[in-house]
Amino acid sequence: MSLWKLIRGEHGVLAALASTASYAVAGGNNAATLVLLAASTFLAQAGLFAHNDLSNLEEDRVNRPDAPLVSGRVSLATARAVAYGSLVAGAACAATLGLAPLSVYLTAAVLGVLYNVRLKRVPVVGNLIVAFLTSMTYIYGMAAAGRLSDVLMLLFASSLVANVGREFVKTAMDYQGDMRAGLKTLAVLIGPQKTAAVGGLVTAASAALGVWLVMDSASTGLYALAAGAGLTSALLVYMAYLALRGQWRTYRNGTLAAFGITLIALVAEAAWRLF
Repeated sequence: MSLWKLIRGEHGVLAALASTASYAVAGGNNAATLVLLAASTFLAQAGLFAHNDLSNLEEDRVNRPDAPLVSGRVSLATARAVAYGSLVAGAACAATLGLAPLSVYLTAAVLGVLYNVRLKRVPVVGNLIVAFLTSMTYIYGMAAAGRLSDVLMLLFASSLVANVGREFVKTAMDYQGDMRAGLKTLAVLIGPQKTAAVGGLVTAASAALGVWLVMDSASTGLYALAAGAGLTSALLVYMAYLALRGQWRTYRNGTLAAFGITLIALVAEAAWRLF
């Protein structure tokens, strides 16, 4: 259980579902590719989350006192083995998928490591990188399928903008620990209230892309995705309102639930094509 918490295993499962569903919606239908795509996505997530905990012990002592490394439930040596072993194993899986998927994987891995080590400490840039990495699963699935999808590109764009907003609100929530650790985050520079307000406005703006995604999905017969994206967009507007009201924890949980609705719809579309 402690190792699962270290790698945030649930995030890896969700990311694997997103990449494989994107692969199927983009036209892929090879079973071996699906397995390797899921495995490499999960391993990348596991490696980067473990590496994140190794790189952020000081902040976690304030923001996450129950984290596996802070509490001592997982040793530093074990965390290093999990972090680097997972990233290398994931790269090996990605290499079997072809040059384009491997390039996407390596880009994500390098950006993730750089974020953990240094770029988290660069205001705004760190938030943009996390949002980009979160949304790259759709790109990874398309790369494995060997074809682009307008709908999936819109899904990537709307996810990217929504996650930028979510990252700003999370930065506001981490204000105390980041300030004590000497990090120059946006919240430390302009204050947590203003940062959360920016996050809420960016989240609301993502709904415009969501509406575009709804129309494009419906026009191409992806009706489940259209319905899911529509509900997600409506929820994100409401969550943005809550962020502006200072209900940051509710916003954080609610946006995650909103993203989950679109993911369920995407998986449903993939299942229809595969089975």
